[in-house]
Amino acid sequence: MTRVLRRGLLALGVFLCALAGAALLWLNVRLVATPANAYPAGGLGPDIVAQLDGIGRRLRAGEGREMQAIFPEGWFFSHMTYGYAWVNVGLATGDPALRARAIAETRWVLERADSPEGLAPFTRATQVPHGVFYLGWTNRLLGGLLLLQAPAERSTADLARLKTQSRQLADAMRASPSGNLDAYPGQSWPCDNVVALASLAAHDAVFGPTYADVMARWVTLTRARLDPATGLIPHAANAATGVATIGPRASTQVYIHAFLPEVDAAFAREQYARYREVFVTSVVGFPVSLEYPKGSRGQGDVDTGPLVLGIGPSATVVAIASARANGDGPLAERITVLSELFGFPVTKAQGKSFALGTLVVADGFLAWGKSLLPWTAPAPALSDDPASLRLPLHLMSLALLAGITVLALRMIATLRRRKA
Repeated sequence: MTRVLRRGLLALGVFLCALAGAALLWLNVRLVATPANAYPAGGLGPDIVAQLDGIGRRLRAGEGREMQAIFPEGWFFSHMTYGYAWVNVGLATGDPALRARAIAETRWVLERADSPEGLAPFTRATQVPHGVFYLGWTNRLLGGLLLLQAPAERSTADLARLKTQSRQLADAMRASPSGNLDAYPGQSWPCDNVVALASLAAHDAVFGPTYADVMARWVTLTRARLDPATGLIPHAANAATGVATIGPRASTQVYIHAFLPEVDAAFAREQYARYREVFVTSVVGFPVSLEYPKGSRGQGDVDTGPLVLGIGPSATVVAIASARANGDGPLAERITVLSELFGFPVTKAQGKSFALGTLVVADGFLAWGKSLLPWTAPAPALSDDPASLRLPLHLMSLALLAGITVLALRMIATLRRRKA
């Protein structure tokens, strides 16, 4: 190796050490920038409205269509999570102007969901118009819109629509042997049915107790058909028989646990505890959600995206919502910190976005999860983190920075000797 080449490699090493040190310093700044109490139960985090500013602008610019090209419900989820987050904001805020904006944006999402673009993946009817996936999510958003409004503000058309759609869901669920309905003809996922049941809870919060029997029957039938290996609600099942067709997976578990507390609080506590045991693991202090139960393996798909060592990135992000719905402060906080450290957040005048502003659906899930509060039940107190994540990471970073500094100084000394 020539002397010039050796000096060039040493110079490159010094540059890489400086780059690594700068990255460590930046990560530590991001770690401090997200305080532990930034997202209180029933309250608003400091960046939620900024995120929604960015999402709303991007959806109006048509970015939902780009998400539709990535997975079948990309457009729908991009808009629904935006609307759900605005309901969270409207319920949490004491600012009349912000509540009025939440009402306006929620109504805009409902109008978009009714458009040909919103209905495109749901053209075939199942037991209910457009399937339980579409009808459950939109019916709950309609219930959320009405919950944001004082009784005198509610329109007759909205009230009538909530009654009609809720009756369609309830009658079909009563007629179903399993209590579940199809999202698409012959395809049923319990997670979609939990959202539909939560929409019935929203109906009852507006009109008074009506559908408690539907929710209770579904819980009874579902308890009898839990996955024997994990004790959890399965990923997919035959709606006609109730027989599971795919065992539990995190990509649907996280939706179930975000809504189940509004359907049956006791069942929700049991199921969430099992989910924590079966799916959640830790990587360098950060909790992440495996897509398949611990000890088993499987492939990613169009809903999960690529799995990294079995970890489901999308399930991990949506787990913020599950954790907040179940009062799991440590999990919600640590995944939020993870998103700030490695989610490539960008804040501009137009709003805040993650993934360098390339995936509006990811921003929607984060905004919804970080703002989540129950719509039809008191917000659970978020448990404290018994072992702070920040101090160990700061100490680890300090040790790495010291090692990098020593290495860089040695290379600089070597360079100086070679120049002499």
